[in-house]
Amino acid sequence: MSLDSEVLAWFERLGREFGPAPGTPAARRQRYEDITRLLETPAPAGLTLRDVTLPLEGREIKARLYYPDATLAGGKPGVLVFFHGGGWVTGSLYTHDGLCKRIAAQSGLAVVSIDYRLAPEHPFPAPCDDAHDSLAWVATHAGELGVDPARIAVGGDSAGGHLAAVSALTARERGPGLKFQWLIYPTIVPDFSLASYIEFGQGPGLTQADMEWYWRQFLNGGLECPEYRASPMRAETLEGLPPAYVMVAGVDPLRDEGLEYAELLQEKGVPVVVARADTMPHGFARLYPVSATAAQHIDAAIAALKEGLA
Repeated sequence: MSLDSEVLAWFERLGREFGPAPGTPAARRQRYEDITRLLETPAPAGLTLRDVTLPLEGREIKARLYYPDATLAGGKPGVLVFFHGGGWVTGSLYTHDGLCKRIAAQSGLAVVSIDYRLAPEHPFPAPCDDAHDSLAWVATHAGELGVDPARIAVGGDSAGGHLAAVSALTARERGPGLKFQWLIYPTIVPDFSLASYIEFGQGPGLTQADMEWYWRQFLNGGLECPEYRASPMRAETLEGLPPAYVMVAGVDPLRDEGLEYAELLQEKGVPVVVARADTMPHGFARLYPVSATAAQHIDAAIAALKEGLA
């Protein structure tokens, strides 16, 4: 399966300017931020941005609200509670700011991007706790946020897709009620025997070595944990979850775990739309400024989100 030519040129540029990924969390975080600066685009019109602080039990979590104006929203908007990717170690409100702006501007939905605590300083289950507790806070404060409490979705990319899937499972038992889950090349299980790992474990882009490193940071040095919050596939049942949109990248070690999770959801009666971005690598949702094909795929995913919260 061939990689999109514009994305290939992007990877070649990153190789020249940044070299391989560094070995420490702090250095990886800085690299991620520096690369994000190369992807900045003018902000779309019709949005109001506001940083908020979520006072959760025993800690405070930062978040950013992207609110569409009345012309885009057409009334009180539904809301996507969004969790950024970055292997539970890197990523921030800044690294996914452009994507969240694009989601809100194109869908007319509000987006609340959550700055959850990161591993290894805060390993499992801290990011999962932050994800669900933030979701519950948004639902409880829907009135003051100006969003429709009957139209709440969870979503994210990569590790953020993992947190969205886990939050949906936890919300099924504890609330709040969700209408949709939006999973973009989600990280689901540390199974390095999958065919997509065998095919793409050396890249381009994300590698098996990267993912083993990220999983170990998240799971406090290990690669196994029986809890569903570590791997949603280990949930006792996937019945009763909200409808899902699962997009996988074709040139991605994580492709097959996303497809497998989508199949398991379907087997338990969950309505699922599966989308394949065949020439895309892991992480393509942020590459719309440098790849027309990446832009087409993420815009299709945004359209599906809008329909899911209609």
